[in-house]
Amino acid sequence: MKQKILTFVILITLFSSIQGFNAISYTNQETSDFIIINDFVIPYFENVVFITWDGTNYKVLEDMMDDGRLVNTNKVDQTGYRQTIRITSHLTSTNPGLACMETGYGPDINLIPYNMFGPGTIKQSIPDNLTIAERLKESFGDDVTTMFVYSWQTAEMDMTYINQDPMIDPIYNNMKEEIDLYFASENISWTPDDPDAQAANFHGFSEELQLYVSPVMKADYLGNVAVDFLKNVTTDRFFLRVHFTEPDQAGHGYGVTDTLTGEYTEGYVQSLIDCDIATGTILDQLESMGVLDETLVIIGADHGMYDHGHDGGIWPSNTDEITTNTFIFSNDSVEHPLGVPVYQRDIAPTILASMGVDLLSVSPLYIRDAQTGVPFWELYETTKPKLYETYYQTAGNIYQLINENATINGVFNISMVIFDWCDDLTGVLDVGDLEFNSIASSWSRVIWRNIDLTALEGGPIKLNFTVTDTFGNSEIKQLDTNINVADDTPISVWFSILAILAIGTAAYLKKKNKF
Repeated sequence: MKQKILTFVILITLFSSIQGFNAISYTNQETSDFIIINDFVIPYFENVVFITWDGTNYKVLEDMMDDGRLVNTNKVDQTGYRQTIRITSHLTSTNPGLACMETGYGPDINLIPYNMFGPGTIKQSIPDNLTIAERLKESFGDDVTTMFVYSWQTAEMDMTYINQDPMIDPIYNNMKEEIDLYFASENISWTPDDPDAQAANFHGFSEELQLYVSPVMKADYLGNVAVDFLKNVTTDRFFLRVHFTEPDQAGHGYGVTDTLTGEYTEGYVQSLIDCDIATGTILDQLESMGVLDETLVIIGADHGMYDHGHDGGIWPSNTDEITTNTFIFSNDSVEHPLGVPVYQRDIAPTILASMGVDLLSVSPLYIRDAQTGVPFWELYETTKPKLYETYYQTAGNIYQLINENATINGVFNISMVIFDWCDDLTGVLDVGDLEFNSIASSWSRVIWRNIDLTALEGGPIKLNFTVTDTFGNSEIKQLDTNINVADDTPISVWFSILAILAIGTAAYLKKKNKF
């Protein structure tokens, strides 16, 4: 009986000891120092193909790339890189996003502050001579071919069954003269009982709403239109602009995530696959023409998607999945030397500069203020990180606010709420002669792990934080708190020590009983 009791005690203490060691064994990681590269060679490309997938949630995009479902997009990623782009000057809607990307300007200059849908709204166009295509024609004339493929149906429709207003997208009217090959579905009619009509090939009729989701044309059809355009290029240089709308329509119709399962909805996933396949047809044509290596291919989005919608304020006040996009560039020569996020209005000047346009000849000048962008490699930031609340976590406990009344026991973690443009920041914590480096960061948080102050005497201490962003901007914060070194070892660890003693005792008794 005594032997059974002893065995039970040993098992209990062993289990406690394992939990104790697990609770205090954090993973140590170190961050590398940031590197500033001063010598940057401005890239040059003969051609640019700029493709956007309307309403693409960047998390879904990256997950589907990582698991191999977006085969053609992965090919672009493998030769280039993924670029984080944030919307900071306009509403997260299609027309403001497109106008910003096409011009490099915010709504104060491009005059497109919102989607302009519905009866009674002002059908404003982007002012003349502000878009990428117009700038290219102004600089290179007939030596460059400009092509535009867009999927909205804007005329000759029976609107009875469609929840959209006709003439919803006149924003490109002023640029049509400079476009050599233009397709925007204007002359294709559609009726609900004609399933073979090109514009009827969309995401289906909603019995609940008694409406079709939207009169958009499928990505595969538009991909073939783009390929036909490329086949007709007679100049040595070209700019092709393509916009697929399926992810936006799928997001509004099906949502991004199933509320019951938490999984991405089948309709939304399929919409990205459709866009990827259509993108692949364009890549294949570039390869067959022998120009893929000298062409900068860009895949991105006008805005993100969350649940069933996307309209809202600018970053960071709105949901990150709406205001942040992942763009895929086929060549990393355009990437900022520090790999930082860029603004959506930086896309146009980056394309123009990469194709050899003298940006000093462009008006308004691109100076990177609230309404203008700059090429990616010219982006700079002089604002210091803002440091807010700081929390600590001891083994097995939740995070608690650090203040003068806090008492920290033993080894702990720290999470500091911050705000900065960069995602990669370096945090240093100094406590007396001890120094600890952060192990992770984002634009909103810096994390430290395994802070061990048990070598210090208990009582009041000062925590001195220095946070430095990728551009070298630093901010300092000092916190007063208390350290309790008397209780630095969790009780579970004492159990582990008892377990070792118990095992030794059992072995000794067992050996003794044999004799």
